[in-house]
Amino acid sequence: MEMDETKAPSALIPAATVIIIRDGQAGLETLMLRRNKSLKAFGGVWVFPGGRVDAADLPGGDEMSRAKAAAIREAKEEADLDLSADSLIHLSQWIPPKVEIRRFSTHFFIAPMPNQSVKIDEGEIHDYRWVCPKQAVAATPDPALKIFPPTYVSLWELAKYETVAGVMQSITDETSLLFETLFVQGEGGHNLFWRPDAGYDGQDITASGPRHRLLMGKDRWRYERDFPDHKPQDDPSSE
Repeated sequence: MEMDETKAPSALIPAATVIIIRDGQAGLETLMLRRNKSLKAFGGVWVFPGGRVDAADLPGGDEMSRAKAAAIREAKEEADLDLSADSLIHLSQWIPPKVEIRRFSTHFFIAPMPNQSVKIDEGEIHDYRWVCPKQAVAATPDPALKIFPPTYVSLWELAKYETVAGVMQSITDETSLLFETLFVQGEGGHNLFWRPDAGYDGQDITASGPRHRLLMGKDRWRYERDFPDHKPQDDPSSE
């Protein structure tokens, strides 16, 4: 079924997610939650704590403050963790393609794990695990850890760091990125493009120039980003 790109895009729904990190025995780890398989939206998918911004989330506050409030509330509801607004660093904002029916404008934050234990709600969330970002990125797509592109790209970013201190020192609100997603079909599978990829405006996968895209191959996903980074180094998914 083809999407009708002539229709006006649906309104964006504010949402927020928080990536909780800790220093594990083998290096940096991030908390991931598995959504109830019976849920209509993202059932069985592994995610970071998060959800839409509710009316009760710091009413009267600005967009970023309300997003932080929502991320803090979701971490409490889904994993029984208490976070503070001061501990959250903005990593990115994700905006879905205009052709999607429900479009969540989602702010991604990073926060250190508090000195607490995870306790999932057993309703919306049915399981949790601590994941090594580098290993998760290298294994995607993995039937045992089904994730969506924003999660993959966020893990790719974290895979470049060995410790919580390294993450918190290198990633700041000023280095956060905006992802306005565009789908471009290729022979090897689905491709997601973001500015300033040379093929973004013309939806041309063969265009030469800067790259900012995710190639979602059947056996491997590969994120390509040519422009300056928080911490330049080789693609962590190739290690």
